[in-house]
Amino acid sequence: MASTLASGATFSADVRPGNVYLVEERRPKVSYELFEHALSSGCAGLVITRDFPKRLLTEKELDSCRVVWLTNLVGEGRINPTAIGILMSQVRAFIESQKRTAIIVDGLEYMVSLNTYDRMLQFMHQLRDMVVTNDCVLIVPVDPRTMSEREIALLERNLEVVLPRPESEVGEDQIISSTPGEIRLLDVGPR
Repeated sequence: MASTLASGATFSADVRPGNVYLVEERRPKVSYELFEHALSSGCAGLVITRDFPKRLLTEKELDSCRVVWLTNLVGEGRINPTAIGILMSQVRAFIESQKRTAIIVDGLEYMVSLNTYDRMLQFMHQLRDMVVTNDCVLIVPVDPRTMSEREIALLERNLEVVLPRPESEVGEDQIISSTPGEIRLLDVGPR
């Protein structure tokens, strides 16, 4: 069954519980569309972001979501991006308190810049295991220009990859399922 995203993009399979989607794009447009699609199917949402929450909430329809801002500033709904253990505890508590959940981690590059890549890869593996065992949906946008080819390959190894087409090439039929476990966009150009 084909599903349509807000931008008019279509993909042949629904966002499935128990999966982690690595969306390789410069700005997280398709990532948030996939996230909103998961929310519309009845999932409770958790947004972990580097973007200022008030601005994000005015741009996206995420009013029903819990938003965690990755920042060094102290306050409610904020977490230090180097406090990976605390962030993992908050994600676990959110998953355990809801029946169906969708999570977006928009800020992986920022966390990698403040932590080691290996530590963040371990964090992603732990998140993946939590998502798989609890039938959640996890969406992780990442700009592949910010990481080495090896680092991207290590992420792609255990996640379902989504490769959006550059905005200049976007048409009506954007996303299709090309092989099991992978969502790809038509006419994906070279990186």
